Amino acid sequence: MQTTLDYLVAFKRFSGFETDYVHVTHQASMGFDFDNYDVVFHSYCARLCFEGYVSESYRDRLRRFPGIKVLAVQDEYDHTDALKVAIKDLGFNIVLTCVPQDSLEYVYPKSEFPDVEFITVFTGYVPDDFASDLPPAKSLAERSIFIGYRGRDIGGRYGRLGFDKFEVGRRMKELCDARGIATDIAMDEASRIYGKAWFDFVGNCRAMLGSESGSNVFDFDGSIDARFKEMTAANGGVPPSYADFLPIVAERDGEIEMGQISPRVFECAMMRTPMVLFKGRYSDAIAPNEHFISLEKDFSNLDEVLARLEDLPALDAMTERAFKHLVGSGQFTYRTFYGRVSAAIERKLVERARERPALDVAPSAELIDQAGMVLEPPTPEPLGEKSFKVRQNIADSVLYRREFDRLIVEFAHLRSIFEAEMQRLCSTYAQVLERFGPAAKEGGTLLSFWAPQDCDFARLLASYDDEHAVVSPERHASRAAFAAALSTGAEDACEETLRRMLDVEKDGYFRMIEWIKRLNEVYNSDRLILDQAYRERIDALSATVLPRLPLKQQMALRRMLLKMRLRRARSTVLRGVVNSAALRRLLAAMPAVEPLAKRIAVRLKLSGLT
Repeated sequence: MQTTLDYLVAFKRFSGFETDYVHVTHQASMGFDFDNYDVVFHSYCARLCFEGYVSESYRDRLRRFPGIKVLAVQDEYDHTDALKVAIKDLGFNIVLTCVPQDSLEYVYPKSEFPDVEFITVFTGYVPDDFASDLPPAKSLAERSIFIGYRGRDIGGRYGRLGFDKFEVGRRMKELCDARGIATDIAMDEASRIYGKAWFDFVGNCRAMLGSESGSNVFDFDGSIDARFKEMTAANGGVPPSYADFLPIVAERDGEIEMGQISPRVFECAMMRTPMVLFKGRYSDAIAPNEHFISLEKDFSNLDEVLARLEDLPALDAMTERAFKHLVGSGQFTYRTFYGRVSAAIERKLVERARERPALDVAPSAELIDQAGMVLEPPTPEPLGEKSFKVRQNIADSVLYRREFDRLIVEFAHLRSIFEAEMQRLCSTYAQVLERFGPAAKEGGTLLSFWAPQDCDFARLLASYDDEHAVVSPERHASRAAFAAALSTGAEDACEETLRRMLDVEKDGYFRMIEWIKRLNEVYNSDRLILDQAYRERIDALSATVLPRLPLKQQMALRRMLLKMRLRRARSTVLRGVVNSAALRRLLAAMPAVEPLAKRIAVRLKLSGLT
């Protein structure tokens, strides 16, 4: 989102520090040494409250980093305890928080964070060079949208402030539709607007709706989120409404006042768009009727609000006051904001008086780590959208590659077992047939009825080897092509070569599943054919040769054949038990039976019946 990019870029422009950027989410692998830097500034978009979102490679480097660590955090009401653990674990010295100073003890008790400086900030500020990037503001009379708004329905999870973001749009659209007033109000994901197009939308509105940002409902241990998901699942995937969820959050909703001014207010001021906002404090940065039209949350003054939107001279005067106060004064710009942050960092640097080691080690020349992840280098600017998507998708490629390799090993393991078992069976059968004497060598060999080179098992292995000989170089080439594109920094080429690499690994993974399935099927089929042919040969020899053998030899041979039939019958029973649906149901219902099942599996393995 444009606000996030502004937040990142402004630090480099106004902090006074030489600044590089690095991507740290989606299993990012760090390719350089942090000790070359004095400060790590961790932006709010890399959220530490969600397990696994910020990579362990980055966390490990940050833990060991001896310099100043600054954390900017927003939406800190989600899994707050996990966030607090991360602040301690990673050793942040400064935290830029949205919690008011008089409420810090509620969220971040001094006893837990004695050496951390918490600075209360807004979620966004005014870009100092906004005029060069934004479309020129239209006069109010030229604007085609009477009232505009974009929001989302997040149910009751975030209490009243979260509900207001949806309700202000829903109710206004309903009432305006009833009055025949055209609006452009939407709260679905498909209607959201990003980048520069957002400012075109804001600049084409006669008025923009809004409400306070944030949430008063701090879900410290994640139990509220868990309850919300439970109720959503129980309701067929439909999230509980604000009214349904209110009993769960009502008490906590009044424990703190987190209503904040949002970046949208600054965006409206920059585009000279009048604001119709739900009644609230808005961080005490703006005043009702002076900078915005105040709308009661029960819409009781809607007619008055609509009438005021027809008074264009008064609206022009209000937008001019809002512009001068929020933009022209300079007190809400990123330059001013980062001036405060830089002063806090400088104080910490003086306190630390750290002598930075003269490492000046260049980032790794390697582009991809052993696992296949991109080795993240420091970059002079934040990565673009395509580069970010590459980093999201590379994790999928690595996952498929790892599973592909695992299945290759599994195939080789099964292959060795099956080949050894077929050899063992042939050897065992040959030994039995040899007891019948020279007459058993019909066709010149004891196993004249069986030609391993002509069976499906041998043909499948040959086909697999042929395919693997082609796929292996193809995998290597696709990875090399991606690395080459990565070295050029060309986003389109990176995206295309990654897609190709992902396709190769993904197709190979599913092919290996099919190969393993076929290997089992063909092995079992050929084994049954071998067993059947052997039994037929034994039956024929028993009818023709066995009666002519000496009595003692006959008796020994008959005992041996009986033992083999009993062993085969026992194995057949074991196979049926292991593969039965009834056993699976029994294991699910009675976990205590599982040790017995494991013993049966061991017996099967020892007997060669995989």
